[in-house]
Amino acid sequence: MKNLESTEMAVELYKSEKISMSRAAEIAGISIEGFKSFLESRGIKRIVHAPPRERLEKGVDAILG
Repeated sequence: MKNLESTEMAVELYKSEKISMSRAAEIAGISIEGFKSFLESRGIKRIVHAPPRERLEKGVDAILG
């Protein structure tokens, strides 16, 4: 970890969805898994965006034929 200040800044930018998790980890100077662990240790939920329903349905249709 670079330092707590840069890590806290990365967390705030990530929480406000201004940067991705991978960019936040880079700013914090830790791995993505390390950043996930840091978020968990602070009780911060990860941001996960599911693909749109239409995209999921197309994928299922492509698999099932």
